[in-house]
Amino acid sequence: MDQVTPAQAKASGRSWWQAKYSDGRILNEWDTLTGPDLSPHGEQGTSRWEEVAKDKMIGLRLLCPDGMAYELNAPEGNKFFQLKVAVSMAAAPESPKGTPTENPNRFILAHIIGVVNDSEGNCLCRSWDYQKGRALTFRDNIYRFTYHNLVALSIGVQQLKV
Repeated sequence: MDQVTPAQAKASGRSWWQAKYSDGRILNEWDTLTGPDLSPHGEQGTSRWEEVAKDKMIGLRLLCPDGMAYELNAPEGNKFFQLKVAVSMAAAPESPKGTPTENPNRFILAHIIGVVNDSEGNCLCRSWDYQKGRALTFRDNIYRFTYHNLVALSIGVQQLKV
């Protein structure tokens, strides 16, 4: 990975995913944004993870606002996932600690990447936790996800094959 990409993530103040494929291709989250400026420096739209090709994906990186990149690797086979944990409020006297999105009442609390390790749904994950201001590595299970009390991940939306 070049040194510009982590620097861009740091300058943007938020985390980004980056997929690596067996044919050498790299797909950045900002390549999938829908919105006026499709870069980590512009006004940010919505990422389209559900439309990203998962076949031949062999790595997933989390580019973090501290300038570091954390990577998960696995053989080809639709085992990677990513998601953002966010809260949305009608009105709040005090905003939660997190990064604000384009909606002033919506905050991203964490950005998670993961790889499923077995047919039971056990997975290895990396997360940028905005509340703690640092990256975390943890093990969980897609059927009973405990991090941020998510319970279960949508296998259909994530396009996971376990």
